[in-house]
Amino acid sequence: MCIKKFMLIGVLALLTGPVLADQPKQQAQTRDLTVEQSTAAQAGTPRPGSLQVSVTADRPDATYAIGETVRLTITSNEDAYVTVLDVGPTGQVTQLFPNQYQTDNHVFANRPLEIAGGATGARITATGPAGAELIKVIAASKPVTVISEAQLTQSRGIFRSVDGGVPTMLKDLQVVSDQTAQSDTKIVFANFTLRTVGSRLPAAAAQQTLVVVPAQGATPVATTVLPVTTPQAPATLISIPAQQPFPLLLAADKPAYKIGEKVTLAVTTLQACNLTVMEVTPAGQVRTLFPNQTTPNNAVAALQTVLVAGGPSAISLPVSGPVGTEQIVAICATDAAPISAQVPGDRAALTRDLAVVAQRPAGNTAMASITFSVQP
Repeated sequence: MCIKKFMLIGVLALLTGPVLADQPKQQAQTRDLTVEQSTAAQAGTPRPGSLQVSVTADRPDATYAIGETVRLTITSNEDAYVTVLDVGPTGQVTQLFPNQYQTDNHVFANRPLEIAGGATGARITATGPAGAELIKVIAASKPVTVISEAQLTQSRGIFRSVDGGVPTMLKDLQVVSDQTAQSDTKIVFANFTLRTVGSRLPAAAAQQTLVVVPAQGATPVATTVLPVTTPQAPATLISIPAQQPFPLLLAADKPAYKIGEKVTLAVTTLQACNLTVMEVTPAGQVRTLFPNQTTPNNAVAALQTVLVAGGPSAISLPVSGPVGTEQIVAICATDAAPISAQVPGDRAALTRDLAVVAQRPAGNTAMASITFSVQP
């Protein structure tokens, strides 16, 4: 499991109860750490004092489906200088804080600070493979250099990787511990474990609204509400974050189709944007449904509905199989940048392209996804 470190979109989110790093659940999850992660968790010698630091997450179980937003908040009981490192299962280390948008690592006493969130317009999203991820927090009462600039490599997005991974981090933490032992600087460490799963099972069948668009010049028709039953999503499906900068409605006319049946598919956006719609077959093959040769211009006005397939649309979308779960993914961006440099040929390629989309400026890209069953 690793955490995708990309700038994505500004969002409004509801926080659930916080998760503290020293809760029993966290102690249980540390058993899932790799040898390198466990070594990293034990690294660093604290200097006794009144300074304390805690880590919280927005999900009570600290478990995230691939593609979901991870909201981490750090709180210190005293003014402190904080560094936050992410240690992946392979030993890769990334500095989450400070970062490109949060360059000052000074944290005020009893004032919670979200990492790469809030006004920064950035966020952290979970990506595969599923597993455990160690978040290590170092807080000091005076400025200390945990990872030197020479050891940080700029990667895509707002975070930087630590050259040399865990071995480099261990040496640096030992140096910091030795330095603070010779001064009056207080230093503490906190470990926090996240877990990533392939997908989160849907709570119940959803109802979505399909607005049927008539042929050009015809009288608009009334909105038709259709029940759409979302099949249980296997880990291979592309996960779309639930929190979006503006509503993007995507619906099909049925929850299940037999091979050969045609799908009616519509998208409505509440903000002007440039729309791309992808089909992911049960076999993992991907093709672009919109834009297309008939409609090469994918600019969509606010409150406009696009009938991607079926009805008066020039596109016919017969279900070709194989039997399983088919996914439709819609992406609408306020800029005209393409979703990918080339048409993705499979689910893995599309997932990588959507990871690149995550680097775009905050608030400009909305995504939506639906699934339906393909039956013999």
